[in-house]
Amino acid sequence: MTGEPFIRGDSRIVCLLGYPVAHSLSPQIHNHAFQKLGLPYVYIPLAVKGEHLHHVIYMLRDVSALGANVTLPHKQRAASFCDVLSPLSYRLGAVNTLFFRKNMLHGTTTDPEGFLRALAAMGHDAHGGNVVIIGNGGTARTLAAALAIERIPKTLTLVGRNPLRVKALAGEISGAMKFAVQALSLSDPDLAAAMAQCTLLVNCTSAGLYPNTGETPLDKKYFHRSMTVFDTIYNPSKTRLLSEAESAGCKVQNGLRMLLYQGLASFTLWTGIDVREEIFNLDELQKSCSG
Repeated sequence: MTGEPFIRGDSRIVCLLGYPVAHSLSPQIHNHAFQKLGLPYVYIPLAVKGEHLHHVIYMLRDVSALGANVTLPHKQRAASFCDVLSPLSYRLGAVNTLFFRKNMLHGTTTDPEGFLRALAAMGHDAHGGNVVIIGNGGTARTLAAALAIERIPKTLTLVGRNPLRVKALAGEISGAMKFAVQALSLSDPDLAAAMAQCTLLVNCTSAGLYPNTGETPLDKKYFHRSMTVFDTIYNPSKTRLLSEAESAGCKVQNGLRMLLYQGLASFTLWTGIDVREEIFNLDELQKSCSG
């Protein structure tokens, strides 16, 4: 998946806007798809500081770009430059994908689609389950809001180290989505009961991310066989969290499929083409990101 992108005189660009972006696999995913399908497009990562974001977004229209992906720390600020927001992005105030329709800049988030498709690929249906999300950052916010707005789980609990921050996020999502979201800190005495009922645990923190592979966001005592564990981290391929969960009999998956599927959803918005997953070698893609 490291072949040269298909570039010619009429090629158009798609950008990745973030800071930093050097770690991203998105250029490999999209340029591989562009080349495989013979499309005259190229995906370029741009390390953009916050004070320059508006200039770069305006530039997308000026150079007839197909659009862009947006990653940390710009997902919320980029939403303010869109002419049209999808319903979920409007409620979230955040985007991960920009695309044009009739010269209007649209913003949406494909993270939820990628997440739910990745769960389906491992045979897990979150509908009617008890979901626990660890973290209170942008990914936790997006996935929790998506689950809440679609009324997918029976119960939804956010867990974090900082009780004030996790409570604030739970309150924000509860109010915006009209769906009850519980907030617990890692030291809360009610955490054990929530974990005992948990059918899907999602890690949205950076604990365990390479090179800090010895870290984990949760004590292994909470794992049980009725729990599926999904880690949004994909480097390393199996975090300490996933290893300990698997040893306890849990079904586990890392975040690589979520990354791929949300990317393919963005690809369709830019090109109008649905890309088959089979054109990608997930093992090769995993090796390319392993530290």
